[in-house]
Amino acid sequence: MNTQESVQATPAQESPARKEFRRKRVKRIKAALLFLLVFFLVVPNLLCAFLLYKLYQMNKSLNLLREEIKISQTEIERRTKETTTVLVDEYGNPINMGTETVELPDDANLPDEERYPGQQLVYLTFDDGPGKYTNEILDILKEHNVKATFFVLAADGYDAEYNRIIAEGHTLAMHSYTHRYSEIYSSLEAFENDINSLSAFLVEKTGVRPRFYRFPGGSSNDVAHVDTADMIHFLTQEGYVYYDWNVSSEDASKELKETNTIVKNVLNGIGNKSNSVVLMHDSASKPTTVEALPIIIETLQKKENVVFLPITDRTKQVYHVKPELPQEEVKAPEERSEEPEARSEGVYEEADDENKEDAKPEDVQDAADESADEGSED
Repeated sequence: MNTQESVQATPAQESPARKEFRRKRVKRIKAALLFLLVFFLVVPNLLCAFLLYKLYQMNKSLNLLREEIKISQTEIERRTKETTTVLVDEYGNPINMGTETVELPDDANLPDEERYPGQQLVYLTFDDGPGKYTNEILDILKEHNVKATFFVLAADGYDAEYNRIIAEGHTLAMHSYTHRYSEIYSSLEAFENDINSLSAFLVEKTGVRPRFYRFPGGSSNDVAHVDTADMIHFLTQEGYVYYDWNVSSEDASKELKETNTIVKNVLNGIGNKSNSVVLMHDSASKPTTVEALPIIIETLQKKENVVFLPITDRTKQVYHVKPELPQEEVKAPEERSEEPEARSEGVYEEADDENKEDAKPEDVQDAADESADEGSED
């Protein structure tokens, strides 16, 4: 009994070395517990942050991919439309067959007057839109199965109208970014900037770069402070084709024209012309133009030899100021004739003097300011 008691050591009798060993072990256990605590708190948060960042990167990549797919689909639809057979109804008007790709007919690339021999070709054109009447005009055109051309401005809030014009087989063409004559025609640089700004705007809205242009006030306007030849040279170099008109509805004047007056102006202007480019407007201040449109269409369709067409590469160019030939077609001085030659996309036709201006100079500027302020009216 005494031997066992002498062998067992009391805590107080524990050696200093033993105490130090125990102290270090407890310290290591605490450090291990602290490390585990920090590890399980910090590492999951870091992992979550990393995963969130990767998710953000994936979403960004998906958005870019969606945009590329959207642009690709738009381009596919555009090319499909260009390779679609043009069928016509009993009046010779194109029938929209959707985006089904079929074999092109042999005459697909012929000028319009050769594709429709003996027919009266009518190109309805609308300036200064889109506006609050654009959809109503599109509805009328759709109801009568007629295609037209819209020379548009840059207007926010009308994305659907821009795209509807293209989707329904009409031609989207350029008129002006601002439609403020004092700015557009102040210098050649200002003129170029106006066109480039509008082109970029329409590409952003529709994915399509229009090729056709109409001078605000026409190419023969007398308010420009720039040589018209310089402006035409710029258009030619950039691949644009400009169109004036040879029939005017005269709805561009400051005073609101009566519906019957617009109908009479258009029908009398077309008369027996074989090729008529008709000037009208779809701005907010032209309600009587909308009222006159179905009367004009229905009256002409009764003639049975009238074909309504949009302006395309196959359309004869109607101009007030003589166009510049593309560089590759310019002849040496001794080879030139007095009149411009035919081009691959059509031939030139100078408008009659009476159709060279749609409004007096003061009315032109009033119409310009009115169109520029149209967005606030809508």
